[in-house]
Amino acid sequence: MSTPDQPTPPSGWGDAPRPPAYGQYGPGQYGSGQYGSGQEPGRYGPGRPSPGPQQPHPYGPSATKPGVVPLRPLSLGEIFDGAFSAVRHNPAVMLGLVSIVVAAATLLAALLAQFAVPALTSLFAEPFSTEATVDGFTAADLDWFAQLMAISGALSLTLLIAQPVTEGFITVSVSQSVIGRKLTVGEVWRKVRPRLAVLIGWMLLRSVVVGTALTVATIGLVLLVTTVAVATESVTLTVVLGLLCFAVVLVLAGWLWVRLMLVAPALVLEGSGLGRTIARAWRLTRGAFWRVLGTVLLASIIASVAGQVVAYPLSLLGVFVDGGDVGWGLIVASVAASVIASIVYLVFVSSVVALVYTDVRMRGEGLDVQLAAAAERAANQPSDGPAGMPGTQPPPGGSPQW
Repeated sequence: MSTPDQPTPPSGWGDAPRPPAYGQYGPGQYGSGQYGSGQEPGRYGPGRPSPGPQQPHPYGPSATKPGVVPLRPLSLGEIFDGAFSAVRHNPAVMLGLVSIVVAAATLLAALLAQFAVPALTSLFAEPFSTEATVDGFTAADLDWFAQLMAISGALSLTLLIAQPVTEGFITVSVSQSVIGRKLTVGEVWRKVRPRLAVLIGWMLLRSVVVGTALTVATIGLVLLVTTVAVATESVTLTVVLGLLCFAVVLVLAGWLWVRLMLVAPALVLEGSGLGRTIARAWRLTRGAFWRVLGTVLLASIIASVAGQVVAYPLSLLGVFVDGGDVGWGLIVASVAASVIASIVYLVFVSSVVALVYTDVRMRGEGLDVQLAAAAERAANQPSDGPAGMPGTQPPPGGSPQW
């Protein structure tokens, strides 16, 4: 029997949790078939309160650190340092495997773009019906310009599919780096493969639902502003109302973004169905909204700036190769710059999100105790399980995630 705040673990995620005996760790075993007990914040074992800050807990500098972060509630600096350390700990997955996925998405984008090139060429043909120069751009550059626009648009769409795949790989790698284990590329692939379809489905669902909600809200607010402008004929009131409506849409987008932030890591690490995981991730962010928002927003800004700093010289190189014109040099350099910026962003931000998920559960579910026990087992036992986990055997109904 489960309660709304204590969901029954899904098939392949271990048996339902039972109250731990005195002197024993709880049933959630990270590194032994489970990543925690799957309980919501505020629960640590059925009917037991979570070990929050109000209870004595060794949160000092002496906390165990078997992997990239100490096993206690994390500070902002520790999360960011852990994200960098996770890349150094397993570069084959964090950089190599992610680069392969992004490169494959880029190649797919280039192929799909060829279907759009003729339409874009026709669209831009009218202003360049002669060889006359228009702002330094001639009709001879039209095909290259259409090619660049088509590839850029297709790359955005294919990266939408690549993002959940890379998030899955990074989440699995980081979750094991936390306890000091280093998975091979094959082990990570075997763990993520059963969840690929649901990850991609979640990304598409999120894009459609959130995009639709924001579009409807925007249209409604625009109609409101237009009605007020016509009725009052006041420019000042219209501008103020317009700014307020823009702020409302921005707040709504940020609120949805944060409340759904932990769905991807929960999908990979807990193995539940999509609907159940969305509800769980929603509850995980309850009471942690501002901490999650500030951490991930700052990480996104840092990753975006770093990606552009790395990619900008490539764009300049493309312009230099083509002599200021639009050609293959600019197109290849622009695509390469986009790929590099995407890899930097995906690796760092996804690592931060995975550590935020771990931090939320350590604060609300006592996951640090279970991680410490799992780290000790991982250090003392050989990796002889089916996916490199210590002594793990697949339970009935599914393969273990940890």
